[in-house]
Amino acid sequence: MMHSCNQRRMITWSLLCLIFSLFNSILVFASPVRNLCPPDQKDALWEFKNEFYVQEFYTYGMVVVDKKTERWRNNTDCCSWDGVSCDSKTGKVVELDLMVGSLNGPLRSNSSLFRLQHRQSLDLGYNNLSGILPDSIGNLKHLRVLSLGACNFFGKVPSSLGNLSYLTDLDLSVNDFTGELPDSMGNLKRLTELQIVATKLSGNFPLMLLNLSELTGIDLRSNQFEGVLPSNMSSLSKLESFRISDNSFSGSIPSSLFMIPSLIRLRLERNDFSGPLDIGNVSSPSQLGVLSLGENNFDGPSRDLYRN
Repeated sequence: MMHSCNQRRMITWSLLCLIFSLFNSILVFASPVRNLCPPDQKDALWEFKNEFYVQEFYTYGMVVVDKKTERWRNNTDCCSWDGVSCDSKTGKVVELDLMVGSLNGPLRSNSSLFRLQHRQSLDLGYNNLSGILPDSIGNLKHLRVLSLGACNFFGKVPSSLGNLSYLTDLDLSVNDFTGELPDSMGNLKRLTELQIVATKLSGNFPLMLLNLSELTGIDLRSNQFEGVLPSNMSSLSKLESFRISDNSFSGSIPSSLFMIPSLIRLRLERNDFSGPLDIGNVSSPSQLGVLSLGENNFDGPSRDLYRN
């Protein structure tokens, strides 16, 4: 009798557990899936997608075919879209990486892109955004990383870039920018990496860069800069890499450049530097591992020096 009673209890308990489990499953399936991305962020991204036509194109010997925005779906959480990253608490879009995204068409001054005010990182590199870089780029005041390499931009670099006071990394390389860099870039006090390679920028060395004491890397190769380097280069006390080859800089190399203790890489080849050069002196800092001076007009021997 006792055995039969215990058996009934076990059966009853098993049935209750089964019912409870089924009830929970029904609740889970019936509950709506929570979207992290706020509607205004999703709408702005979807509008941005529709501002361009998506098509593979050729740029600098490569075929761009990664059609990221083609994989976006309007009925899904935009925080799950390819190239989109959101804040885990607020759902605000903080990163947009559409590098090699096959976007074709100009970046408009009223683009919905500029409504995404909380974004900290923007990479539109290797898209065919042929046109000017609009002043509206300066509205993205939370940006820390801005990468716009090989976008077929032309015209002036907008002075509004100076509004991006949180910027640490800036890449404007392989575009058809002309003229000089705007003085407002001297406001980018947090900037650590600057890459502006292979554009049509001209004029003297941008003196406002000497105010950016956090810079660790400057890469201005293959532009049309000219004139002498400033004498107070040592104000860039954290500089590790300085590359200005393939320009038209002239005069002597300022000794202050070799007084930067953190300097590791120095590329000055293919300019118009002249005057006497004492290789022993300029290569003396222990940190300097790469020194390239070839194809200039120095008095006496000059060569590339590589040190591990």
